[in-house]
Amino acid sequence: MNSRIIPASIDYSNQLNPEQLQIVKEAEGPCLVLAGAGSGKTRVLVYRVCYLMERGVPPSSIMLVTFTNKAAREMIGRIERITGAYPGNLYAGTFHHVGNRLLRTYPEEVNIQPNFTILDEEDSCSLIKEIVGDLRNREDFPNPGKIKNVLSLSANTDESIKEVIETRTPVYSNLIPHIEMISREYQKRKNRSNLLDFDDILLYWHRLMKNENVGSKISGQFRYILVDEYHDTNRIQSMVLYQLARTHGNITAVGDDAQSIYSFRGATINNILDFPRMYPNARTFYLKTNYRSTPQILKLANSIISQNRLQFHKNLRSVRENGIKPVVVKCYYSRDEAAFVSQRILHLLESGIKPSDIGILFRSRYQSAQLEIEMNKLRIPYIMRGGLRFFEQAHIKDVLAFFRIMVNFNDRLAWKRLFSISPGIGEKTSGILLGKLDGAGNLKEYARLVESEKPSSRAKQSIENILTILESLREEDISSSIESLMTKFYMGYLEKQYKDFTERKEDIEMLKSISLSYGSLADFLSESSLQEYSRGEQSQSTERIPVILSTIHQAKGLEWKIVFVIGVSGNHFPHPYSRSDSKALEEERRIFYVAVTRAKEDIYISYHVRDIFGPLLNRKSVFIENIPGHVFEEWDFS
Repeated sequence: MNSRIIPASIDYSNQLNPEQLQIVKEAEGPCLVLAGAGSGKTRVLVYRVCYLMERGVPPSSIMLVTFTNKAAREMIGRIERITGAYPGNLYAGTFHHVGNRLLRTYPEEVNIQPNFTILDEEDSCSLIKEIVGDLRNREDFPNPGKIKNVLSLSANTDESIKEVIETRTPVYSNLIPHIEMISREYQKRKNRSNLLDFDDILLYWHRLMKNENVGSKISGQFRYILVDEYHDTNRIQSMVLYQLARTHGNITAVGDDAQSIYSFRGATINNILDFPRMYPNARTFYLKTNYRSTPQILKLANSIISQNRLQFHKNLRSVRENGIKPVVVKCYYSRDEAAFVSQRILHLLESGIKPSDIGILFRSRYQSAQLEIEMNKLRIPYIMRGGLRFFEQAHIKDVLAFFRIMVNFNDRLAWKRLFSISPGIGEKTSGILLGKLDGAGNLKEYARLVESEKPSSRAKQSIENILTILESLREEDISSSIESLMTKFYMGYLEKQYKDFTERKEDIEMLKSISLSYGSLADFLSESSLQEYSRGEQSQSTERIPVILSTIHQAKGLEWKIVFVIGVSGNHFPHPYSRSDSKALEEERRIFYVAVTRAKEDIYISYHVRDIFGPLLNRKSVFIENIPGHVFEEWDFS
């Protein structure tokens, strides 16, 4: 492919604003580019590569590190369109993509074979499951995915397994020696089979860069290191980049500390905050001109983030004309909040706004449940970005399976679901147990028939637990029954099975809240089933792209004309875990900031003042309380 050096022909002054132009032309040595939301950071990276190529730097001497391979492909496409030259030898892609290429080039230096295979997450969990299966008392261990998450955090944060568990998952503190042993065996089996997982790519790459001869050679090969989304890097990635720049210091890190929101994945805001210390001669550039949002929305965003102590202070400026003030909406219950949002969206759609121009954002997954019910009632088309709808989630279906059996004793799918989450009941035993339903009309008859099969002790215990719980559930008090079910059976399963069990528990708390709105169990189950039916019904329509529902984390990098941020209540956002941790509280505020900066023209921020399932009086979030009143309008829907 054509990778020729291009002639100097690009009119940079006409394509870039003064802030962008300065970076493109002057970013030599270590440079930190603090790029505010909607300020054109991708444009800067693309034109910086073009500028370097114009001045004779071969693409093979440039490394462009992005957080998705899609972003890298799009940037390369733009470079080719601008220059007329395909940068064929440019190293561009994610950390894992670039690291994989280098490890296959220099495998001997880190004692691996060049034909190594990369394990995906499913393969990694399967191998860990195999290791756990070889241990005694394996029922005491958490789900393999949770163990893999601990090992991954240890690798990416450069912390020991002990440190990770004590600070992030202290519930596993008694298992630290066992998980350390699993880690050693996991590494041994990978080595034996010439396997690397995603974390190994970064670890081996770092080891490669620390090799005096090869590390210097690689650093010398890539004279310019450009990094996108630097605020989302973890500790090991930062260490790799430091080694890459060690011979020349030409690293340009582009990011926004105000959008650092992925600490739960191991990312750390310290990388961007400490950049000037890591690179003492670093220059700092600012991109403050925002092309996305109106001045009114940016005034709100600037006011929100100004409350944080750990940050590079900057005020975004809009190039757009004046718009309307943001609106903060007070509601009473969460169902009132859902009613306001769905009715407002219906009004917007009827006035000609396209569904694809509307985004609904929330801090935690459970906060969309009431809204989904209301939107389905009004037949507003929507999709859930990056995940299942509320009533489609496995843990919600698990809980509802108990109640389905209460209404319909012969619901085989519900029985099968309960058997599948019960220890000691495999497919064969499940088939036998399902067969016994034909001869039973109630729980007592069924228990007698099952007893005659003489199941194993583990299976027998699980069956007794299920039957005991079913007998204790009360149709007239669904919420209390869900609480009892959680205490007696399901909480233990959640904690062992899911690494995000805290969020799933919150979903079930919301299910309790929703159940209080229904006079009968049959109505409650019918409503939950209709939510799934509505998805199938809407998926048949291609007439219009639906409204997007998304967690704020999933929405990062996206934008809509009109944004609704729901559930900004004191008990929900900031998340309760951050109340006693100032750093966590600041990250919660950054999450709110990210939500607000997704909006182009209009934004509604809603909260409710009472939780149905809790006696405590709620209130608006402290994040709203800290915003000057003149920045927004306040509506009362309570």
